Amino acid sequence: MNSDYLLTQEIGSFRKPEYLSRKFRSLDENELNELASKATFETIELYEKAGLDNIGVGGEMFRWEMYEHPIRRLDGIIVHGPVRSFDNRYYNKGSVVNKLKRIKSFHMEEIQLLKKLKKKNIKIPITGPYTLMDWSFNEYYRDRYELAMEFGKIVNQEIRELKEFWGDDLLQIQIDEPAATTHPAEMTTVLDSINESVRDINGIEVHLHVCYSIDYGLLFNIVPDLKVDYYNLEFANRDSLNLNADRIGYADVKRFKDAMDVTSRKIGLGLGVTDVHIDDIETVDLIKNRIEYALKFIEPDRLRINPDCGLRTRSREVGYNKLKNMVDATREVLKNL
Repeated sequence: MNSDYLLTQEIGSFRKPEYLSRKFRSLDENELNELASKATFETIELYEKAGLDNIGVGGEMFRWEMYEHPIRRLDGIIVHGPVRSFDNRYYNKGSVVNKLKRIKSFHMEEIQLLKKLKKKNIKIPITGPYTLMDWSFNEYYRDRYELAMEFGKIVNQEIRELKEFWGDDLLQIQIDEPAATTHPAEMTTVLDSINESVRDINGIEVHLHVCYSIDYGLLFNIVPDLKVDYYNLEFANRDSLNLNADRIGYADVKRFKDAMDVTSRKIGLGLGVTDVHIDDIETVDLIKNRIEYALKFIEPDRLRINPDCGLRTRSREVGYNKLKNMVDATREVLKNL
């Protein structure tokens, strides 16, 4: 069997150990690096025990959440108080008041650690330019499009620095865009800002992660023009836990196939098969059924298997068991290909 078929991947956050989460915001830089490194080691061990082919960055132990982490490393933006995010968590929203300037890498600590550990099966998640724009107040740039493009240039700088550090080996970059389809009239802004993020950067495999979209069709319409290799999407959250039910939660797999068919580049789908917002552990048989449904439309060398999103809202035990069943189900499907 081709070793590139149905690769299993981690695509986001994982619950931090209590020794890190309890103290996270009070730690100085050295203390944070020490404890986040320890938590990363432990989380990678869990991922490898579960059998994952791709370990991401070990659960995003170096950041509290996806917006404030990069924003705190920019000049030109003032950070205000907390607002509620989509998963009942909070982030501190910022106002762009001057020209944006990146003053520090967002993810260098993580990639340095992973290179030291000699890990190659990684994927660096970077908050996308459209989401950074949408979740910020704009008090400086002409309009939302101009601000999104400026964030695109910032993300491009970040990816270039990470790639330069990583060297000649292929580097997987995942652009996280939870806001991508929230404003249907702005899909051109989504398209242009994401493309700006990866413009003229070689030696990377670009992933796009969009979760909990009201209408993935808005995304699929721009797929032919996006410079993206893999689309890591959510499906399990909208599907039934009943093994014998119609896989109505996966209806958009066919729509993605239609988008693939009119795209000149070879692209693939990261299939969300476990719901990260429930403690129920999806059975191996259920996950197999979901994968087999997707294989009716997507070739196995273009399909990767992942949770819907990051698992930070679940306990580490629940998260591990979901990943383990995901891997076991994928291996069962592979036996029959």
